[in-house]
Amino acid sequence: MAPIRRLWLILPVLLVVLISGCQNAYGYINARWISEINLVYDSYEGDGAAASVTKHFTDGAIIKTVADAMNTSKRIPGVLDFDADFSMELLYGDGYKEEYILGLGQTEGNKGLLLSAEDTEKGYSISAENADKLRRLIFSRGNAAAARSEADGAAVETQGPVTLSRNDLFPVTGNKEFLNLQLLQGSYHENWSTASPLAGRSWSGQFRLALTNEAGEALGTFALSRHFPEELSFGDLFQIQFADYNGDGNPDFTIGQYGSGNGSLYKLFTLKANHTIEELPVEGADSGLFISSPDRYSVKLERIDGGFRASHYDNSVGKQIETAYRWNGTAFQRVAP
Repeated sequence: MAPIRRLWLILPVLLVVLISGCQNAYGYINARWISEINLVYDSYEGDGAAASVTKHFTDGAIIKTVADAMNTSKRIPGVLDFDADFSMELLYGDGYKEEYILGLGQTEGNKGLLLSAEDTEKGYSISAENADKLRRLIFSRGNAAAARSEADGAAVETQGPVTLSRNDLFPVTGNKEFLNLQLLQGSYHENWSTASPLAGRSWSGQFRLALTNEAGEALGTFALSRHFPEELSFGDLFQIQFADYNGDGNPDFTIGQYGSGNGSLYKLFTLKANHTIEELPVEGADSGLFISSPDRYSVKLERIDGGFRASHYDNSVGKQIETAYRWNGTAFQRVAP
């Protein structure tokens, strides 16, 4: 057999690192936004000939297990020289695609190495425990039951309300009231072993907005989760940012969720004087307004006359794209920047 440098014979390779187009060199993989994972495996026969085998994974439990392993990887210093046996592609629900390199040996107990297809000189190791989970999934034909078993115990179920964001409205409305973002039912997860920007705490499940007075008495509630297509997840405590974008005198605000390595998807809401909250429609952004910002969960938009301006990084053209919107009485309509 011709000598072939197989990384998995020396240091088995596992998954790659998400590299954001314009932001962090290491990004966060959000399993909720991935619709499919494709793996192309080049297996070598005794005569040195290669045979390609493609595996497709769409089960949510498997995708979550893969994402967790990626998010808990750690940077390896130095420049790498390796051969890998997998190429990997993550497909997101909005059509966005990320490409990676994956080498994976079948021998358990070894650490893994993660690489981005865009920068193969930088590597990230995966713990042997997480590497073994992925080996079992991939080489057992992606059994969904196995994936769910591997994910057991990763999160603690919680009953709310648990307040993630408490916002004093006195500087905004002049009233001694508070707007709180609360988890009603869901799970809490914490992981301190990763270098990911979203390392640490994570809350997922059903959320609401609750308006209270100084004594904590409820003035109104709003079922926030009903306004998002996927289950909500927040990786940190944060403050909601307010401004009046449609000029009606009521404070407006954004709530965002991870979209891709280049930004988040934000919904726009307004708080009325009668203690009710409504979503403000944005033309062409039913799933959310895609914005590149370090403020992942609530961003203050740039105000313009009768509306706002937002921007995002577009990988296809390699630059920031600005979009302006003005209120037409019923919705924010896109206009020339």
